[in-house]
Amino acid sequence: MRLEEIPASQVRLAAEIYLRHAYPAAARWRAPAVDLSGGETARDLLSRFEDECEESGGRRVCRYVLRLGNSRYPHMKLVLEESILSEEYAFCVDTHDNLSISADAPDYARWNAVRDHNRLLAEEIEKAWEAEGVPTLRDIKDRLGKVEQLGQKAQSLLIVDDDPAIRDALRALFERAGLKVSTAGNGREALGVVKAEKPDLILMDYQMPEMDGVEACEALKGDPETRRIPVLLATRSQVDLAALTYADGFLVKPYRQDVLFSLVRKLLA
Repeated sequence: MRLEEIPASQVRLAAEIYLRHAYPAAARWRAPAVDLSGGETARDLLSRFEDECEESGGRRVCRYVLRLGNSRYPHMKLVLEESILSEEYAFCVDTHDNLSISADAPDYARWNAVRDHNRLLAEEIEKAWEAEGVPTLRDIKDRLGKVEQLGQKAQSLLIVDDDPAIRDALRALFERAGLKVSTAGNGREALGVVKAEKPDLILMDYQMPEMDGVEACEALKGDPETRRIPVLLATRSQVDLAALTYADGFLVKPYRQDVLFSLVRKLLA
């Protein structure tokens, strides 16, 4: 939804649901106080959020944050941001726990337990949002409307992204556009899917755990069986110039749908 289309009441509802799940009655720590009173649309409340917007690809990509934490971890965030498409906003939970800890560190097991708790809690909150009509990435398929058709019959696309909500949203978008879609959660998993399915095009995230987009591109282009499959690399961050050697195209997240579809159509042809 566009920012002006999200009523202030939905922002308040999103925060209320988040806090209810993040700080259950039996929790040791109390939920933080947050004032989201007044206003008519989400835009009217943005001064209460941390502004994490940044310049990317020559344009401003917007992300607004409430650092509400949870009963076990203080840094988890409620986020309202441009989602996979520019000017299309959605709520999500950012667990903000990507710190890498060595397996031989004394707190390794405890840290993993906290991360598992955060991940499950984030899924719980986002499902509760969906049930109450709060716009999330997972329900974007219900807001797509008419979508331009792409490619020829039975052409296939592999979407590679470590965020399951982004994968699901892109899958809904491209299936609506008439493509056969598969997904993978990282570069290493993508290599196995490509070997098995030989997609006509790969839309690959740049930053991923285990094997990032550049490493996966290098492996695909170095294999005679897969080197001719075009790869469209997507990123929110600066791209390593080494990636220019391997990818067939680049996109900045969140995508402008016209640019995204134009590149996909070109590479499928």
